[in-house]
Amino acid sequence: MNQPAPASADPADVARDLYTTFFTLNQRVSRDLFQMLADMGLSITQFKLLHLLLRSGEKEPSVKALGDQFGLSLAAASRAVEGLHQRGYVERRECPTDRRMKRVRLTDAGREAIRELHATNISLLAEFTANLTEQQRQALSDALVPLMTLLEIDPSMEGPSR
Repeated sequence: MNQPAPASADPADVARDLYTTFFTLNQRVSRDLFQMLADMGLSITQFKLLHLLLRSGEKEPSVKALGDQFGLSLAAASRAVEGLHQRGYVERRECPTDRRMKRVRLTDAGREAIRELHATNISLLAEFTANLTEQQRQALSDALVPLMTLLEIDPSMEGPSR
Protein backbone atom coordinates (compact mmCIF):
# COMPACT_ATOMS: atom_id res chain seq x y z
CA MET A 1 0.00 0.00 0.00
CA ASN A 2 1.30 3.45 -0.90
CA GLN A 3 2.10 5.88 1.88
CA PRO A 4 -0.04 9.03 1.80
CA ALA A 5 1.58 12.23 0.60
CA PRO A 6 2.79 14.62 3.30
CA ALA A 7 -0.12 16.34 4.97
CA SER A 8 -1.13 19.75 3.70
CA ALA A 9 -2.95 22.25 5.89
CA ASP A 10 -4.79 23.71 2.88
CA PRO A 11 -8.51 23.63 3.80
CA ALA A 12 -9.48 21.87 0.57
CA ASP A 13 -6.78 19.21 1.06
CA VAL A 14 -7.75 18.64 4.69
CA ALA A 15 -11.43 18.42 3.70
CA ARG A 16 -10.64 15.87 0.98
CA ASP A 17 -8.51 13.76 3.33
CA LEU A 18 -11.10 13.93 6.10
CA TYR A 19 -13.90 12.96 3.72
CA THR A 20 -11.87 10.10 2.24
CA THR A 21 -11.04 8.80 5.71
CA PHE A 22 -14.65 8.99 6.95
CA PHE A 23 -15.95 7.48 3.71
CA THR A 24 -13.52 4.56 3.85
CA LEU A 25 -14.20 3.84 7.54
CA ASN A 26 -17.93 4.12 6.89
CA GLN A 27 -17.69 1.58 4.06
CA ARG A 28 -15.95 -0.88 6.37
CA VAL A 29 -18.67 -0.50 9.00
CA SER A 30 -21.69 -0.11 6.69
CA ARG A 31 -21.89 -3.69 5.50
CA ASP A 32 -22.41 -4.94 9.04
CA LEU A 33 -24.67 -2.01 9.92
CA PHE A 34 -26.89 -2.67 6.90
CA GLN A 35 -27.06 -6.35 7.79
CA MET A 36 -28.05 -5.51 11.36
CA LEU A 37 -30.73 -3.11 10.10
CA ALA A 38 -32.06 -5.82 7.79
CA ASP A 39 -32.06 -8.35 10.64
CA MET A 40 -34.01 -5.84 12.76
CA GLY A 41 -36.40 -5.13 9.90
CA LEU A 42 -35.41 -1.45 9.79
CA SER A 43 -34.95 0.84 6.82
CA ILE A 44 -32.33 3.59 6.69
CA THR A 45 -35.16 6.12 7.08
CA GLN A 46 -36.37 4.37 10.23
CA PHE A 47 -32.80 4.28 11.56
CA LYS A 48 -32.54 8.05 11.00
CA LEU A 49 -35.91 8.63 12.67
CA LEU A 50 -34.80 6.66 15.73
CA HIS A 51 -31.74 8.93 16.04
CA LEU A 52 -33.81 12.04 15.60
CA LEU A 53 -36.13 10.87 18.36
CA LEU A 54 -33.17 10.05 20.58
CA ARG A 55 -31.77 13.56 20.08
CA SER A 56 -35.18 15.11 20.77
CA GLY A 57 -34.95 13.86 24.35
CA GLU A 58 -38.19 14.26 26.26
CA LYS A 59 -39.83 16.22 23.46
CA GLU A 60 -42.42 14.35 21.45
CA PRO A 61 -42.23 15.60 17.87
CA SER A 62 -45.16 15.14 15.52
CA VAL A 63 -45.00 12.66 12.66
CA LYS A 64 -45.18 15.65 10.30
CA ALA A 65 -42.23 17.37 12.03
CA LEU A 66 -40.17 14.17 11.77
CA GLY A 67 -40.97 13.91 8.07
CA ASP A 68 -40.16 17.57 7.48
CA GLN A 69 -36.68 17.11 8.95
CA PHE A 70 -35.90 14.45 6.33
CA GLY A 71 -37.90 15.84 3.42
CA LEU A 72 -40.46 13.04 3.67
CA SER A 73 -44.12 13.39 2.85
CA LEU A 74 -46.54 12.95 5.73
CA ALA A 75 -47.56 9.58 4.23
CA ALA A 76 -43.95 8.34 4.04
CA ALA A 77 -43.20 9.54 7.55
CA SER A 78 -46.37 7.88 8.82
CA ARG A 79 -45.39 4.56 7.21
CA ALA A 80 -41.89 4.74 8.71
CA VAL A 81 -43.27 5.56 12.17
CA GLU A 82 -45.86 2.78 11.84
CA GLY A 83 -43.09 0.25 11.19
CA LEU A 84 -41.18 1.48 14.23
CA HIS A 85 -44.37 1.32 16.30
CA GLN A 86 -45.05 -2.27 15.21
CA ARG A 87 -41.56 -3.25 16.37
CA GLY A 88 -42.11 -1.54 19.71
CA TYR A 89 -39.42 1.10 19.12
CA VAL A 90 -41.75 4.09 19.36
CA GLU A 91 -45.03 5.05 20.95
CA ARG A 92 -47.56 7.32 19.27
CA ARG A 93 -50.25 9.38 20.87
CA GLU A 94 -52.73 12.01 19.81
CA CYS A 95 -51.75 15.60 20.42
CA PRO A 96 -53.99 16.97 23.17
CA THR A 97 -54.50 20.28 21.33
CA ASP A 98 -54.93 18.88 17.78
CA ARG A 99 -56.28 15.33 17.56
CA ARG A 100 -55.28 15.11 13.88
CA MET A 101 -51.62 15.33 14.90
CA LYS A 102 -49.75 12.31 16.26
CA ARG A 103 -46.86 12.75 18.69
CA VAL A 104 -44.04 10.19 18.74
CA ARG A 105 -41.58 9.18 21.41
CA LEU A 106 -38.82 6.61 21.65
CA THR A 107 -39.42 3.56 23.84
CA ASP A 108 -36.82 1.74 25.92
CA ALA A 109 -36.74 -0.92 23.18
CA GLY A 110 -35.96 1.82 20.64
CA ARG A 111 -33.14 3.14 22.80
CA GLU A 112 -31.77 -0.37 23.20
CA ALA A 113 -31.89 -0.96 19.43
CA ILE A 114 -29.85 2.20 18.88
CA ARG A 115 -27.37 1.18 21.61
CA GLU A 116 -26.97 -2.24 19.99
CA LEU A 117 -26.35 -0.74 16.54
CA HIS A 118 -23.80 1.71 17.90
CA ALA A 119 -22.05 -0.95 19.98
CA THR A 120 -21.58 -3.01 16.83
CA ASN A 121 -20.17 -0.04 14.92
CA ILE A 122 -17.84 0.86 17.78
CA SER A 123 -16.67 -2.75 17.96
CA LEU A 124 -15.86 -2.73 14.24
CA LEU A 125 -13.93 0.52 14.60
CA ALA A 126 -12.13 -0.94 17.63
CA GLU A 127 -10.90 -3.76 15.38
CA PHE A 128 -9.48 -1.10 13.06
CA THR A 129 -7.84 0.92 15.85
CA ALA A 130 -6.39 -2.27 17.38
CA ASN A 131 -4.27 -2.58 14.22
CA LEU A 132 -2.71 0.84 14.83
CA THR A 133 0.48 1.23 16.81
CA GLU A 134 0.24 2.85 20.23
CA GLN A 135 1.80 5.99 18.74
CA GLN A 136 -0.75 6.06 15.89
CA ARG A 137 -3.65 5.57 18.31
CA GLN A 138 -2.37 8.41 20.49
CA ALA A 139 -1.96 10.70 17.47
CA LEU A 140 -5.50 9.85 16.34
CA SER A 141 -6.86 10.44 19.83
CA ASP A 142 -5.07 13.79 20.01
CA ALA A 143 -6.42 14.79 16.58
CA LEU A 144 -9.99 13.99 17.64
CA VAL A 145 -9.91 16.40 20.59
CA PRO A 146 -10.29 19.62 18.55
CA LEU A 147 -12.95 18.00 16.36
CA MET A 148 -14.96 16.95 19.38
CA THR A 149 -14.57 20.43 20.84
CA LEU A 150 -15.76 22.12 17.65
CA LEU A 151 -18.70 19.71 17.39
CA GLU A 152 -19.46 20.26 21.09
CA ILE A 153 -19.15 16.56 21.88
CA ASP A 154 -18.68 15.80 25.55
CA PRO A 155 -15.86 13.22 25.73
CA SER A 156 -17.24 11.82 28.98
CA MET A 157 -20.47 10.75 27.30
CA GLU A 158 -20.87 7.29 25.83
CA GLY A 159 -21.60 6.71 22.16
CA PRO A 160 -22.88 8.85 19.30
CA SER A 161 -26.02 10.01 21.05
CA ARG A 162 -23.97 12.36 23.23
